[in-house]
Amino acid sequence: MISQSWWWLLAAGAVLLILLRKTIRRSLRRWTWRHALRTRRELGFRLNPVTLTRKQRLKAELLADADLRARVTEFAAETGREEASLLADVSLYLDEIIPNFNLITTYRFGKSLAGWLLRTCYRVRIGRSAEAALNRIPRDASVVYVMNHRSNADYLLVAFLLANRVSISYAVGEWARVWPLERLFRSFGSFFVRRRFRDPLYHAVLERYVQRAVAQGTTQGIFIEGGLSRDGRLQEPKLGLLDYMLRAGAKELVFIPVGINYDRVVEDSNLVREAQGKPRRGPVALVRRTALWLLGLAWRGATGRFHRFGYAVANFGQPIHARAVLEGTDLRAMAWEARRPLLEAMADSLVRAVGAEVPITPVAAVAWVYRNMDDPAPGRAQLRDCMFSLLAQAQERGLPLYLPRGSYQRSFEVGLRVLLLRRILYFDEGRLVLPAHKAPLLDYYAHGVAHLLDRTRKS
Repeated sequence: MISQSWWWLLAAGAVLLILLRKTIRRSLRRWTWRHALRTRRELGFRLNPVTLTRKQRLKAELLADADLRARVTEFAAETGREEASLLADVSLYLDEIIPNFNLITTYRFGKSLAGWLLRTCYRVRIGRSAEAALNRIPRDASVVYVMNHRSNADYLLVAFLLANRVSISYAVGEWARVWPLERLFRSFGSFFVRRRFRDPLYHAVLERYVQRAVAQGTTQGIFIEGGLSRDGRLQEPKLGLLDYMLRAGAKELVFIPVGINYDRVVEDSNLVREAQGKPRRGPVALVRRTALWLLGLAWRGATGRFHRFGYAVANFGQPIHARAVLEGTDLRAMAWEARRPLLEAMADSLVRAVGAEVPITPVAAVAWVYRNMDDPAPGRAQLRDCMFSLLAQAQERGLPLYLPRGSYQRSFEVGLRVLLLRRILYFDEGRLVLPAHKAPLLDYYAHGVAHLLDRTRKS
């Protein structure tokens, strides 16, 4: 039994902790920040000015922003609401949008965890990179990495590949606003965007945050399609964030096209299901399927039968300078209808640049060849010969072809093995057969590179 003196000692310790909580918190924050800065010096990467600004300080600065205040006054006059009520909404929106970047979370733990997850599932590679041109980008330029959106793993893949070069602030959708993903993404410097949310006040707040970040040189990462591709093809570009960035008043704005592809997209069956017009699976069904899938992976790993999903590849293309594309036109002084054609032309050029960098991975190549053969059930040798011919033409044309170990044979073997392991294709009397219910899944991978390879077939 605990004596009375011990109870008094515990009570005194609790009171002391309460009295010193601010001092302890301040000391812990200083220690964390010193440790974070030491991490930065060791790694030598470029940090974003906005993500390094403490959240409450950044929020106070945005609440006092003259442009945002003027918009609030306009909304008050239009809607009849009091400015104080609108400012309360602005405060809530800022709490939701502004990240809470943590250097230690990102680079001591996040980078290692992302690397472990990606390398456990994939062979992670940079296919090609315009390194010389990228190194010539002025250090005071505002850089935006523009990507196609294949998987929710895109965030991890590009951040991991660029971890020793720069920290990226992503625009993340509502799907990640669940515990613990929300706290994790905020600590990585990402900001949240409500898609299809019509409140003009919210978009005014988001616009000022994005413009401030771009004007101060924060490196951004955006998915030009706005969301995941359901059928594998590149989607039409979204103009919202692009419009904000081009009107941010940055000294120099540079877009770097990034093409991403995987031999297996983890959520491919759900995406194909939605592309076919079927209803989305409910949260319970989704959790059950995910849990069973993870248990299956764990069991195959424990029994030594686990095979990685193939390759995850990213290509980094030639930088695109906004000033050169717009020919010096200042969009800030233009109304929406006047600047929209320029925005659409800019977005189209970015989509083409990103599409030109999408890697032709082994599974994508095998899928495209299979779906474009005259024989609906070819033999292995017949499929291999057609693929070799395709790869030779693609290499001759300078397409973003990823060849494992520089070998056509290796590319064919990896692509076919992944499709056989997933039972998308199977052998029947020496012929490769595609089950009818798996055809949309094979098409999904073929569509991902069709914009590159269809022209090869025509030529």
